[in-house]
Amino acid sequence: MRGYFASLVVLGMTVPSISLARSDDIPTLDVRPVCRGIASQSADPGVGTAGQTATFRQCMESEQAVREELKSKWSTFSASDKRHCVTLAMTGGESSNTELISCLEMARDVRLLRSAAASSGADNKEATSSPSTPVAQPPAGSISQPTSPKEPPKAEGDAAMREVERAKAEAQTAKESEALAQRKLADTEATLQHLKEEAARAIAEAERAKADAKAAREAEAATTRKLADAEAARMAAEKACPSGTKTRPVLERLRGLFRRPKND
Repeated sequence: MRGYFASLVVLGMTVPSISLARSDDIPTLDVRPVCRGIASQSADPGVGTAGQTATFRQCMESEQAVREELKSKWSTFSASDKRHCVTLAMTGGESSNTELISCLEMARDVRLLRSAAASSGADNKEATSSPSTPVAQPPAGSISQPTSPKEPPKAEGDAAMREVERAKAEAQTAKESEALAQRKLADTEATLQHLKEEAARAIAEAERAKADAKAAREAEAATTRKLADAEAARMAAEKACPSGTKTRPVLERLRGLFRRPKND
């Protein structure tokens, strides 16, 4: 997000800033709205909220790192630039430490460019106003050659503006690169989450298959036991009622009852 306020720095330098209680205090900005916006823009509809949560967490960590960097550089910025950039950062509803440090760095660079331009202009003015050395007169009878006028010095203001425009372009490029990196990171997180879900489903399928195999083995063992019990019961029944001792006398008596006498 660096460079977000780059286009407003030059114009904002001329606008009166809202004075703060102490210009040395580093403001505590609520960066959650900005991170929620970034997370919602980088979300993959096919993944759900998992990618948004990871992107939001990474954004918050990045903002915290930028705040630590801001602490180390805070004393290098002027009080007026601090008041101006803090006012801009706290206006609009969405605050960001990245935008704040970008504004401060751009304001500092513009101030340095203006100072260099003013110093260079003063040097050129002093060189122009210094007494010139006497020019030797050509000897009598010689033809004097016309001297070409000196080329006017290059405007330092134009150079400063070009530097500002180049800084703005670099800041915009950095912003686009950061957005692209965040999108790639979000895509990677989404892919990783998808692979984790696939692995969880595969593990669940393997557990179900193991449970089914165990149930099949137990059913087979139960069937084997039942067959063994049935076979044992059959053998016990045969031993308790042998066919040669009880079955044949009963059949003989039945045959005698239905047999007719030969005299009839």
